[in-house]
Amino acid sequence: MERLLQGWGKLVGGNAANGLLQLMIFAIASQALDLVSLGMLILIQAFARVIDGVFNFQSVNVLTHFLAEADQADDTNRFVALVKAGLVVDFGSAFLAMAVAMICLPVVGPLIGLENEWIWLGVAYCAVIATRVFGAIEASLRCFDRFGVIGARPVCASSVILSASLVAWTQGASAETFLWIWLLGEAIANLAFLAWSLMLLRSLGVRGLIRANARAAISKSRKFWPMMWQTNVTFGIRMLSQDGDVVVVGAVLGPAAASLLRAAKNLANIVGQLGRPFQQVVSAQLTRLVAEGRPQVAYRQSLSIGGVAGLAALAITLGGLLLGESVLNLLFGPGFNAAAPVLVALLLTASLFLFGVASLPLALALDRPDIVLRSTIWGTISYLIVLFALIESLALLGVGLAHIAFNSTWLLFNWLTLRKATHEVQLQDAKP
Repeated sequence: MERLLQGWGKLVGGNAANGLLQLMIFAIASQALDLVSLGMLILIQAFARVIDGVFNFQSVNVLTHFLAEADQADDTNRFVALVKAGLVVDFGSAFLAMAVAMICLPVVGPLIGLENEWIWLGVAYCAVIATRVFGAIEASLRCFDRFGVIGARPVCASSVILSASLVAWTQGASAETFLWIWLLGEAIANLAFLAWSLMLLRSLGVRGLIRANARAAISKSRKFWPMMWQTNVTFGIRMLSQDGDVVVVGAVLGPAAASLLRAAKNLANIVGQLGRPFQQVVSAQLTRLVAEGRPQVAYRQSLSIGGVAGLAALAITLGGLLLGESVLNLLFGPGFNAAAPVLVALLLTASLFLFGVASLPLALALDRPDIVLRSTIWGTISYLIVLFALIESLALLGVGLAHIAFNSTWLLFNWLTLRKATHEVQLQDAKP
């Protein structure tokens, strides 16, 4: 547990710093631009995130599972080959996602509220997707307990964007200039992180990537492709609600409403940033516990982590109920007061997520990614029913209630099903 807390401490500092930096970036843009222009930027960013989430494989959790197995068995050749396999998957899916986004935006853009002059700027912004290739790198760094390096990437990217945004604000720059800053700042930071991490991994003994036999390593990894597909289908479905809601709001309520929703989400995301590192830190540890024949211990540890994180988030939610409107007004201006109700709903949503923050790594450790996939499907069904029933009558609050419906369904299904799965694995291990 001490090791987990140390890893969490390294990551949470970076995550909290990045959350604050992102908040400052949005605050500067909200002060520099009107709600509609800001909404155009937000819609482009949200569209790119959705396509990225659906088509760009998120291999980090699956690779962490198999890399931890290879590390436990002291199989260096398999470890290196798995890193190579992950890099191939990461780069291939990232370029596919970029191409899909660039092709689809001219068609989808007008439907979600983008004005014509923003379409080609949005197409250019989608190029940033090709630089989001972190899965194999971050999974490897997790296994070497280099969580500080992982946390440094988003902080560096946000610092570059914040500095450039400050200059743009003082110079009275246009909304288009802010979009180019967001694109180039993230892309340069992502590529720098990739090069730096590869050199660091080489110094840690991850060498011979070009010669490594990725296919052989995959064949030794039970359920590699089913786990990869199920995990990414899960993540893709989840993105339809996580960032797809901004796109829906732009289409139904307009770009200004998308700006208000993004302001509330940026504040609420800070809560998730404080607890989400547990998901990264605990992944390898849970895999080791299950491999050692202690699945019940892994389940109890997952529950404990979720309980601590969730209760802390509930306390923050109470603060949001009391001070949310004042904070929105202070950071973004009087026009953002209307986002206060949805902010409270999103803070409660974050609390529900953190109660189940360890469910994904536990499911992977048990070789049961289907559990998280099914919980995500049921959660999405609940989300869509509530969203389309309430968005026109309750506007942004309807979106917040839809998120609460998702996370409540997801949380209940996950823990009930994981409890049964853990018991089954325990029985199988007990058989002679």
